[in-house]
Amino acid sequence: MPTYNYTVQDGTGKSNAGVITADSMDDASATFRRDGKTVISLAEIFPTSAGRRTKIKRDEVIFFATQLAVMVDAGVSLDEALDSIASQTKNEAFGEVVHGICEEIKAGTEFSSALEEYPKIFDTLFVSLMRASEISGTMGEMLQRASEYMERERQTRQKIKGAMTYPLCMLSFCVLVVIGLLVFILPRFEKIYAGKGAILPLPTRMLMGLSRGMVDYWPFIIGGLGVIVGGLVYYLRTPAGKIAIDKLRIRLPILGGMFRKACLARSLRTMATMVGTGVAILDGLEITAAVAGNHEYSKIWMDVADSVKEGRPITERLMDCELIPPTIVQMIDAGERTGKLPMVMNRVAKFCEDDMNATVETVTKMIEPAMIIVMGIIVGGIAMALLLPIFKLSRVVAR
Repeated sequence: MPTYNYTVQDGTGKSNAGVITADSMDDASATFRRDGKTVISLAEIFPTSAGRRTKIKRDEVIFFATQLAVMVDAGVSLDEALDSIASQTKNEAFGEVVHGICEEIKAGTEFSSALEEYPKIFDTLFVSLMRASEISGTMGEMLQRASEYMERERQTRQKIKGAMTYPLCMLSFCVLVVIGLLVFILPRFEKIYAGKGAILPLPTRMLMGLSRGMVDYWPFIIGGLGVIVGGLVYYLRTPAGKIAIDKLRIRLPILGGMFRKACLARSLRTMATMVGTGVAILDGLEITAAVAGNHEYSKIWMDVADSVKEGRPITERLMDCELIPPTIVQMIDAGERTGKLPMVMNRVAKFCEDDMNATVETVTKMIEPAMIIVMGIIVGGIAMALLLPIFKLSRVVAR
C-alpha cells in the first residue's frame, strides 16, 4: 500500500505534517477531510527508482500529452502509442516512466491508475482528466485539453518569472555595488580624513563606521548572514513557512496583484476544465484547491467545497472572499444559475489571464525606473557623504 508525505491544517489554523498510508491519494485526502482538516500538500513516497527520482521538465509532459492525443485519435491503441513514445523519447528517465506505464496497462491497469504512480510528473489535474476520459471514452480530446492547459500554465509561469528576474538582478547588482564601495573605496577616504573626526559631518562618520565594521568583522558578518539565510530557508520549507510566504506573496505592494491574478486565473481555468469534462463539481473544487498554487486560494476552494457539500451554491462562499473580485463572483453566479458554468468560467479565466498579462507588462515597466531611482539614491547618497567633508573644509579654508 502506498505511503504519502502530508501537510494539513486543522480548523484552528494549526499545521501538522507526517506520513500516512492509503490505497490512493484520493483515499488519503478523503481521510483528512473526514477529520475536518485541509490538505496543504500530499505527495507519494516512492522507492528510489531512476524514473521516479528524476525531475522531468514540464515541456516533455506537454509534448507527451499532445503526441499521445494525436496517436489515440488516429486509432492507435493506447499500449502501442505508449510503446512508440517510449522508444522515441530522448530523455531516458522519461522514456523509462512511459515504458513503465505501458507495462502496467498491458497488465490490466487503467491508464489513470498507472499515471498516479508518478505524481511528481503527472499532477492531480492530469490524472483526473484521464480518469474522466476513461468513463466518457474521449481520451484523445482530454489529452489535448490537458496539453493546452499545461501550455497555458507554462506560459503564465514564464511571464511571472520574467517579471521577477529583472528586479532581482538589479537588486543583486545594487547590493554588490554598495558592498564594493564600503569595503574597497571608503577605507581609502578614511586615511584622507584621519584625524579630522571633529569636522566630519554625521553622515560621513556613520558611513566610515559602517565601512570599518565590515572590513574588521567580515568573518562574523558572513557567518551571521549564513546562519540567518540557513534559518530562513529551513523555516520556509516548514508548513508554517510555506503558508507565511504564500500570504506575503499575494500581499506585496506592487507584485501582489500579479500573483493574485495568476492564482485566480489558474483556479478558474482548472475548475472550468474539470466541470467541462464531466468531473463532478465537488471533485473539481477539491482538485482546484490542490493545484491553486497558493495556500490562501487553496483554503478558499476547500471552503467552497465544504459549502457545496451542504447543498449551497458555489458563489455563496465566494461572496465573502476579499481575494475574489465581486465582478467575477457575479459572473460565476450567472453561469451557475443558467447551467453554463464551464463556459462562463473559461471566459472569466481568459479575462483574468489577459488582465494578468497586462499587469505583468505594467509591473515590468514600473520596476525598471524604480530600481534605477533606488540605485541612484543609494550610490548618490554614499558619494555625497564622501564629498561633504571636502565642501566643509573648503568653506573653512575660504574663511
